[in-house]
Amino acid sequence: TPKQLFMKAEHEQKVGAFKIRGAINAVSLSKADFVVTQSSGNHAQAIAQACKVLSKTAIIVMPEDSPAVKINAVRDTYGAEVKLCKPTQEAREAMSAEVVAGIRAEKGEEKAEEIHPNQDLRVINGQGTIGLELLEQQPDIDAVICSIGGGGLISGVATYLKAVKPEVKVIGAEPERARSAYMSKQEGKLVKNPPNTPIVTIADSVKSSLGANSYPIVEKLVDDVFIVTEDEIEDATRFVMERAKQVIEPGCGVAVAVATSKAFYEKYPDVKNVA
Repeated sequence: TPKQLFMKAEHEQKVGAFKIRGAINAVSLSKADFVVTQSSGNHAQAIAQACKVLSKTAIIVMPEDSPAVKINAVRDTYGAEVKLCKPTQEAREAMSAEVVAGIRAEKGEEKAEEIHPNQDLRVINGQGTIGLELLEQQPDIDAVICSIGGGGLISGVATYLKAVKPEVKVIGAEPERARSAYMSKQEGKLVKNPPNTPIVTIADSVKSSLGANSYPIVEKLVDDVFIVTEDEIEDATRFVMERAKQVIEPGCGVAVAVATSKAFYEKYPDVKNVA
């Protein structure tokens, strides 16, 4: 166990996730009136909320197996239009591109833009503010562990931390059923999750693969990536509820599972303060 484990309470953000950081940054910099994205829930809610605040129209493509609570929040709470697609990355991207093309054909080229949930550099930059705040709040951290889906969060955090305090270890955490970053680090090239195949994991928010913008950052700046089982994710999520009295989703539990694992501390025995 570490001497200190610090948890950045991004689940208390508006929409319940860090995604509002990247979304508000990207939407505020967009000149389009119609903003399109594809997401299983958290980025979807964040874009919908950002568009609501900034008086833009949000159209969100969501997999049909997205949690009902997230679909309802996007549509009913934040007022975005929701389009459901098959639960594969390829289907999400295809429908999103189709929606953008349709709006541009009808309204004009500049009227619509897709804001990708983890490959848009404006989104990555927005997520990086977490790294800035971590060092302000806890300057003596030795390691930061981030859950990885498409890699937007860890790319932003790693970019900031390695520029300002390069000795801090930046560690990725993935479900063993969606291990794009782990395999990419192992093979030294971008490896995506199996194409046209629904990924079944309790951690629904981290099922994406690394992409063209996040992979080079992960390859260069992320020190290591660990994978965890479904049971370990469930146990870690429950652990936070029982001990910290905080309700987190399993996507967050992935990082907690690594942070409390024997494997992590055996490999990095000198780490004392972990975020």
